[in-house]
Amino acid sequence: MKDIDKVKQEPTVSQEEKKMKVQQLELEIEELGGLNAYQQSSLLGEHLHGNINTSKWVLQKLKESNVRATQGSKLCLLDVGALQLNYTKHTKWLDAAAIDLNPQCEGIIQSDFFEFKVGESDAYDIIVLSLVLNFVSSPSQRGEMLKRCQKLCKQDGHIFVVLPRACLDNSRYLDHALFQRMMDSLNFDLVAQHDSKKLSYKMFRKAERRRGSGEGKASFNKREVKNGKQCNNFCILMR
Repeated sequence: MKDIDKVKQEPTVSQEEKKMKVQQLELEIEELGGLNAYQQSSLLGEHLHGNINTSKWVLQKLKESNVRATQGSKLCLLDVGALQLNYTKHTKWLDAAAIDLNPQCEGIIQSDFFEFKVGESDAYDIIVLSLVLNFVSSPSQRGEMLKRCQKLCKQDGHIFVVLPRACLDNSRYLDHALFQRMMDSLNFDLVAQHDSKKLSYKMFRKAERRRGSGEGKASFNKREVKNGKQCNNFCILMR
């Protein structure tokens, strides 16, 4: 596959990083149902080379929703899997932390989101997961990532999720409605959404805890929501 060859030939990336990226791509190919489905989703160039800048949409939606810091303070933002420092021009009202397993830009914290150390009182007003969930290695870990976001997000805070449309439009085990029910079980209300040609953008707000919900108490097991030869196997599980 020419995209994997590009990674192997990248002169600015160490051999260890190349190996990890190739493994991620091979896993993504398998998860999406094979090489053909992966190529249709066209993720590699967008994710590895930073052609998708979610921050523009995030900032636009925050302004449209009138999300502001109180006078004399800043909103705390966590950018997970960041390729670059996307919010440095907005430090007057945003205190942004960017993390990634293998940072490619100075200023990004090297950290695994699942092991990211925060204090008991620490929480974020905004969490951004842009093309991150689809690179998590297993369906159950994807569910755990969403649960962890629920714990790290402040009341009335917001989470932005960007996924390849193939993960929601062509999966046997996930669609837009099911993903929204998963987020609803974590007390996240859908505020805005947008589909580009290849990507699905979603903005959620953390609401007050509803009876029978909160912290992922609902279970979402693997079951078919659609079928067909073109379907892939992308899945998110919550138990």
